[in-house]
This record gives sequence, C-alpha cells and structure tokens, in this order.
Amino acid sequence: SRLGGPWLLGLLARLLLWGSPGAWASYLRRSSSCMPIPHRMALCYDIGYSEMRIPNLLEHETVTEVIQQSSSWLPLLARECHPDARIFLCSLFAPICLDRLIYPCRSLCEAVKRSCAPVMACYGYPWPEILNCNKFPADHELCIAAVSMDENSSSRRMPRASCKDCELEEASTAREILESLCANDF
Repeated sequence: SRLGGPWLLGLLARLLLWGSPGAWASYLRRSSSCMPIPHRMALCYDIGYSEMRIPNLLEHETVTEVIQQSSSWLPLLARECHPDARIFLCSLFAPICLDRLIYPCRSLCEAVKRSCAPVMACYGYPWPEILNCNKFPADHELCIAAVSMDENSSSRRMPRASCKDCELEEASTAREILESLCANDF
C-alpha cells in the first residue's frame, strides 16, 4: 500500500477545509463549551445574557485570554463612537451560547466600523483585520443585527469622530511629555 493512503487524503481534506469560514464554525460547535460570563469581563458582563461560548468567535481559547483581549476595547467604548459597539464586540468576544453559532451581521460591523474606525485612527490604531466586516454574514442570514434605531433617524444621537480631542499639544520639555503621558488613561 502507498504511504498514508486514505488516512493521508482525509487529513489533507480537513486541512484544506480548515481555512474556510464554515470549517472553523463546524470545529467550534464540536469543541466548544458554555460558561458564565465572568464578572471581571467588564466589556460583556451584564450584556443581557449570562453564558458565553469558549473558544469564542475570535478564536480565544481561555477565559484569561478573552478577558485580557476584550479589556483593550473598553477605552473605545468610553468614547461612545457607536451605540451598538458593545453588542458587536460582545457577539465576538462572548458569543451567546445557543445550539448554533450566531455571528454579527455584516451591516452591524460596517456601521460600528464607520463610526469607530475614525476614533481609533485618531489614536493611531487601524481597524483590525480580525474585524474585517466581509467575514460576517449578510443581513438576510441568521446574524445579530443593529439594536439601535436606523442611522437615518433624527432621534438617534450619532457622534462624529474628531481628532480634536486627542490632538497632542506641543510639549517643550521631557518632564511635560512624561506628565502628559501619565495623565492619560490607557
């Protein structure tokens, strides 16, 4: 018999499928578990559901990793760049534990990106590739849609991104630069 035979072909097929989005979702359903959203996960604790799936939709495999990675988004939420930013991020960091995986809708991602990416850019951070909106399902599929009202509604307060708040003043001494750095909440 040839080296590997059907076993090798099966392994090769699995590896080729691994790169497709459906393959990761299929793997997650088989190997994931549900657990309570920890109190220390400030981004998503008390979001409206109590259990999350691990590994999450961003492929974080431990609660420690999820808490650490999600906490880096808290300053963006504090800027209130989009009313649905928290829902969008929590759908990825702490996906609700149901029989099937539910991704955020592409339109939700695009709306949050439109409002929040300029704020991130203001601080020198590009919109991350892991949040590429083209990876998410279209609105006619099962997905998490925007919760806030339609963007065209006049009653919706939609902040406009501005770098005015984060422009650095010219500091004349190293001490002033250090004081300015220490005064900011990172």
